[in-house]
Amino acid sequence: MKSLFALLLLLSLAPVSRAAVNPVEPPAELAFGIISTESATGLRLGFEPFLEKLSARLGIKVRGFYASDYAGVIEAMRFGKVHLAWMGNAAAIQAIDRAGAEVFAQSTGPDGSTGFNAVIIVPATSPFNDVDALVAAAPQLNFGNGDPLSTTGNLIPNYYLWAPRGLDPRRAFKRVRNANHEVNALAVAAGQIDFATNNTESLTRLRQRHPAAADKIRVIWTSPEIPRDPLVYRADLPRELKTRLQAAFLAFGRIGPEADADRRLLAAIADGWGPFLAADNRQLLTLRGFELERDAMILDAETRLDPAEKAKRVAAARERQRQLLDYEKLGLFWNGVKAPR
Repeated sequence: MKSLFALLLLLSLAPVSRAAVNPVEPPAELAFGIISTESATGLRLGFEPFLEKLSARLGIKVRGFYASDYAGVIEAMRFGKVHLAWMGNAAAIQAIDRAGAEVFAQSTGPDGSTGFNAVIIVPATSPFNDVDALVAAAPQLNFGNGDPLSTTGNLIPNYYLWAPRGLDPRRAFKRVRNANHEVNALAVAAGQIDFATNNTESLTRLRQRHPAAADKIRVIWTSPEIPRDPLVYRADLPRELKTRLQAAFLAFGRIGPEADADRRLLAAIADGWGPFLAADNRQLLTLRGFELERDAMILDAETRLDPAEKAKRVAAARERQRQLLDYEKLGLFWNGVKAPR
């Protein structure tokens, strides 16, 4: 079996991916996948004007693909129904590993910010002020969890909160429901659930669109900053088309007589975007490390496995972590070699 190190090395080398060896024919139309952070109606309001302008500048029709969950976008990309997409970091890892995607850009905020935070929210009148209090009352609480492939709705809370405590939310809390950030926030505001995962970007959007509901929510935990969402495209798209796509995204809101209007248009997308930054698969290395550490912590806390089997799985998880660390060290070394002296 190929090692994780070899896999990561291959995934990071976009110019020599299978796209360079066996490119597909240029599609007559491009499908842009959009993750379900809120209702499809709300997402369309922001994305459709952007996609219309993008189509005109590329000379290729770009239509939106709105799935009901994150996995829907990944599977559509896997089967060639989606050519490029906006995804969270955790979903992008799955798209790379399962659907032959690669990162080509990173979103920013209207203020140029490149990071955001996961949060835990409760009703403003809730008696709970920290996560330890939630855990102590877990059997009585209803939890609004995020999409299973959401970075801030699932991966980050698992990494920082649940796995270190040896806690499986599905077993620990009275009831766990999975929903997008908007639905979870509105449910917390209405007192339908006791707490939920969310993020600072989505709460900004909530204050703009549902200010009364936002006033009924309180944040009791905030994660360290994580990178803003990447944009990915299929690795097997023709190289010339990938170059045009990346150039069009990087120029949007930066270059040309419509740059100011473009920035206003970007600011209306989702929680508010700014001009894009160039990126590649290396953006996801930190989140890959989080996934591996989370998995190792969950295994460490597992009590139902045979001890020998548990030890075997823990050792394998730690070995994958070591390989990722070796890969990161190699990248730092290589950057040092290339740096001007």
